[in-house]
Amino acid sequence: MGYYEEARDAFRRGDTDVVERLSRQELDRARASADVAAEVEALCMLARVALRGDDAREAVRLAAEARALARGTGERRLERVPIHVLAASARITGDLAAARSLYGESIALNESLGESRMVVAEQHNLGYVELRAGDADRARELFTAARRQTLRHGHDDLIPCVAVDAAVIAAADGDHRRAARLLAAADSALRELQQVLDPDDAIEQEALRDRLAGALGRRSFDAAYREGAGLDLRQALSR
Repeated sequence: MGYYEEARDAFRRGDTDVVERLSRQELDRARASADVAAEVEALCMLARVALRGDDAREAVRLAAEARALARGTGERRLERVPIHVLAASARITGDLAAARSLYGESIALNESLGESRMVVAEQHNLGYVELRAGDADRARELFTAARRQTLRHGHDDLIPCVAVDAAVIAAADGDHRRAARLLAAADSALRELQQVLDPDDAIEQEALRDRLAGALGRRSFDAAYREGAGLDLRQALSR
């Protein structure tokens, strides 16, 4: 297993100390050997660590440095992750105009490169930007498209994310019990995978949890949550 895979898996587990250690080692190695592609990867991973540590300014600095390096190579593929991290930073800080623009750029770039998984992930991310901007219909379209493509193409690692999206839609429709069941199914799947959500998605997950507990009351929320905890995610999404 190479650096990127090891760091990515540690990040998904929430082992940010491990990610930071591996990434700083890789950054030193990449700079010493003039390996620009590896330097871009390491900078972006450190930017993700900064986001998880609530330091959006540092995340932007690192991702912008990575994007500048990527642009200097003339290889558009190397810009994929820096653009994604810059978009996530804008989303977290509430700069919706910048987030929308960056996610749109990311979708277009990944479509041109044939990166279908990343297109789906960015549709999911853009849905929350539109939701915050007050365009619930557009958010619903994006969430639905992301869910359908995730299930159709077998992007299994994205299923917990699109399940939370479906829970958000259910809550917006007033079906709070279904939303609680979907949230529980997503939480169970993440525990089974030994993964945590990315920082921007984790914020949405916790906001939804609080909203549902307030709408249903603690006892009703807990009951609906227990119903969903044992559901298979694909089954839960079909109900």
